[in-house]
Amino acid sequence: MSTITLLLPDGTKKEVPQGSTGQEIAQQLGKKNILAIEVDGTVQDLMKPLESDKELNIKFLTFDDEGGKHAFWHSSAHVMAQAITTLFPQAKPTIGPPVDQGFYYDFDNLELSEEDFPKIEEEIKKIIKANYEFKRNVITLDKAKRLFKDNKYKQEMAEEYANDGKELTAYQDGDFIDLCEGPHIPRTGLIGAMKLMKISGAYWRGDQKNTQLTRVYGISFPDKKQLKQYLHDLQEALKRDHVRLGKKLDLFVVNEHVGQGLPLLTPRGTTLRRELYRFIQDEEIKRGYKYTNTPVLAKTELYKISGHLDHYREHMFIFKMGDDEFALRPMTCPHQYMIYTRKKHSYRDLPVRLAEIADLFRYEASGELHGLIRIRQFSLADAHIICRNDQVREEFTNVIELIQFVMKTLGLAEYWYRFSKWDPKNKDKYVDEPVLWEQTQTEMKQILDELKLEYVEAEDEAAFYGPKLDIQMRNVYGKEDTMFTVQMDFVAAKRFGLTFINDKDKEEEAMVIHRSSIGCLERTMALLIEKYAGKFPLWMNPEQLRILTVADRFNAQAQTIAQRMRDAGIRVEVDTRTQSISKKVREAQLDYVNYICVFGEKEADKDSLTVRHRSNTILGMIHVDTFMAQVLKDIKNKTLDV
Repeated sequence: MSTITLLLPDGTKKEVPQGSTGQEIAQQLGKKNILAIEVDGTVQDLMKPLESDKELNIKFLTFDDEGGKHAFWHSSAHVMAQAITTLFPQAKPTIGPPVDQGFYYDFDNLELSEEDFPKIEEEIKKIIKANYEFKRNVITLDKAKRLFKDNKYKQEMAEEYANDGKELTAYQDGDFIDLCEGPHIPRTGLIGAMKLMKISGAYWRGDQKNTQLTRVYGISFPDKKQLKQYLHDLQEALKRDHVRLGKKLDLFVVNEHVGQGLPLLTPRGTTLRRELYRFIQDEEIKRGYKYTNTPVLAKTELYKISGHLDHYREHMFIFKMGDDEFALRPMTCPHQYMIYTRKKHSYRDLPVRLAEIADLFRYEASGELHGLIRIRQFSLADAHIICRNDQVREEFTNVIELIQFVMKTLGLAEYWYRFSKWDPKNKDKYVDEPVLWEQTQTEMKQILDELKLEYVEAEDEAAFYGPKLDIQMRNVYGKEDTMFTVQMDFVAAKRFGLTFINDKDKEEEAMVIHRSSIGCLERTMALLIEKYAGKFPLWMNPEQLRILTVADRFNAQAQTIAQRMRDAGIRVEVDTRTQSISKKVREAQLDYVNYICVFGEKEADKDSLTVRHRSNTILGMIHVDTFMAQVLKDIKNKTLDV
């Protein structure tokens, strides 16, 4: 019998018979709690036979591995769909993928409320107790159409898979059969605990022109203790949720008459945004960036030249006016290229660093919209560095240093780098220049390694015109988002004629680096709200100080002091209400004002304030000028712990 050579994660090799399953190999090696197997980087079922004439790299996956977790949650989605279709047989299941935190399944023809969750969860328990095996079956398109004759969504997907030359597979557990690529865990009994979380609406294929579906979210774990801990952590996360705090602290609102994904910043929210805006603009100007101001719309022919129209049209807002077709800009780059090309440049003029905090517009599917993190209009601290090839390394390094400075100033430490590369198999997504792709990716990798950055590599995450370095963070619920990005572009110079006269008096194409430094202001605001749970550092807090008067006769003098502070650059409010001081103090603490200052008879006599920090630390009576000097020093230094 012929064998396969397996290379294990510890570097050892094992010979097994052709056709051995991951389950059999795991048992031979004494592996426990295995949910799936990774073969040459692809996660697959444990029950799928391994056959190859080459050596295979394998890794056994548990719930602690991303691939194992996704297989577990994917299988849980099937179990949930099985329970729902048992109780609501008219429901038409569509898709049910794993997500960052759990899974969801979309259904047509299903009216459901959270009051139905308990009976669905009881049905789920029965399916788990039955310990059904997840059976993988390869099927033909004809069989798929017969199996799912009453489900137009499954038929549509089956035809797409077949047309793309993909193998059609269906998974069965008990009486439930679903069209699915997998992978899945071996049995339903491995799911220790599951809970349904919420219901929302979603459109088929994420397109509002299509049918609106009912999306049911769930979470599951191998044991009940993990679920209990997750629910506890979720309650803690809710306390930091930027949507909840945004409302509580009066930072932003969403109004249905304005539309989804279009938040309105209140005066307090606008103050926070303004501080971030001023901080990054001042810092970039110090570092040699020149600021531009370009229109929020342009003719679509501009985006045809850039490639956005071909690669990004579905995310653009496009409209006709007279004979012209316009688009609200999804990116700033083509606008700034037009500024560069207004005149000729010598090699001595480079690098040219053009920056702009630009209002951008991107159509996000309604199911993806969330608070300030996923919105349809946002302000991006964008810049494009046009430089010579011999300047790329230095400019790229300078951008990384700027981003690291920004993160430190904002107090954001829990982030990581993702080196996002192209996928040569995804022809539609990327510019078809394989040689340039490999050259540019190699150069970026060398720069990252020289900088000794620790990074993960992600295939098929590049921009359509070049590889990028993404700075990734998670929100309070664990969902990963890209905060900032640095991209190398080998396409723009040729398309837009971005050239310079070199030292041999010849015209030469420049290199382009796209970058964001503080990212999307709104998304960064969301992360800061959650990071600090609304208790912002002094320099960025919308309300830094509140003066509480003990009686009406002190109001005028308190207002005069407040104006002195405003003139100096301190954000201060005066509470002159006829409430008790203890009540005013408590309200100021709940509003997370940094300094709470009582002003009465003794303070008025000495031009002083009795100051306490929002943490309830009493600082005592301090002369106004002395206190202002300390506050202004902390604001200037952007001190984080006050």
